[in-house]
Amino acid sequence: MKKKKIFSVLGFILIVVFMVTACSKKDSKSENMLYDSNANYGTSMTAQDTGTAESEPQLSATEDSAVNFDKDKKEGETSAAEGINNSSAITAEEPATQSQDKIIRRFYMDVETQTFDGLITKIDSEIDRLGGYVENSKISGKRFYNNNEARYGSIVVRIPRDKVDEFVNSVDENANVINKQESTENVTLQYTDMESRKKSLEIEQERLFVLLEKTDTLDNIVTLESRLSDIRYELQNYETQLRTYDNLVEYSSVTLSIQEVERITPVVEKKQTVADRIHNGFSDTVYNISEGFKNFFVWFVVNFLYLLIWGVIIAVVALIARRYYKKWYAKYVMPPTQGPNPPTNGSNPPTKGNE
Repeated sequence: MKKKKIFSVLGFILIVVFMVTACSKKDSKSENMLYDSNANYGTSMTAQDTGTAESEPQLSATEDSAVNFDKDKKEGETSAAEGINNSSAITAEEPATQSQDKIIRRFYMDVETQTFDGLITKIDSEIDRLGGYVENSKISGKRFYNNNEARYGSIVVRIPRDKVDEFVNSVDENANVINKQESTENVTLQYTDMESRKKSLEIEQERLFVLLEKTDTLDNIVTLESRLSDIRYELQNYETQLRTYDNLVEYSSVTLSIQEVERITPVVEKKQTVADRIHNGFSDTVYNISEGFKNFFVWFVVNFLYLLIWGVIIAVVALIARRYYKKWYAKYVMPPTQGPNPPTNGSNPPTKGNE
């Protein structure tokens, strides 16, 4: 009896195990069939499929393509990130990788010159020789009624990156540089990220074109066309930004502030002593006094006719005013002349005969 019970229990356990194994195999087989049907739906769709039942799997195919696109996009971004990490790992054995970095260089220079026209001509010739161009230019000063006013110029120049140092040295040699600044910006990561995003959008665009050729329903066509329009807009933006980065990298910018002066600011290479400060201050005072006399003499000669005319007008006005003043004074201020006082007792004054 005990053996029969044991055999019956073992048989029941084996039956349960077989049933569980069969159910699991069936579920895995159904999942594989469902996956294969979704994966092969884009190739099995034909123009004869109509009705509501057929349109529903078309939408699932679009969603499946979007899922596949997101997967490819992530893979592209991962590969792009790996490429960035590989490019950033610069070693002594691979110095050529550094030249692929996208570095923007900018220069700012404040210069002064006594020959303003000559410096502008020299700068223009250097720009043409080095293959650059002027991005912005503004020059002011030297009016007709104020020729003594110093001129000022602000010029933004774009020079090829491999020749910008030569241009900066040329400006330094032909003018007195009182301030010079340089800044650099590495945009390699931003540039690579934009390229990867652009590539992902191009892949999605190609897949949407394939789906657009195979679909027949109006709703799917409208959805695909709307997405393609958005992709084209994003691609144009990325292309514009990439071209802007290329231009900024290939052509470095040099901003020049040019001031015309009569005296060049001396370059102080060492700390001045008290004697040097006294000497420089005294020479500046003498220079200012001499320039003041020169300016006054020039002003007097230039405006001599005006001064002469105004002198004549003032003299005539003064003579006329003086004449009228005398008449007014004689009439209203000066007392009239009177004879001898008459007698106070009422008798006639004695005459010569009575005496």
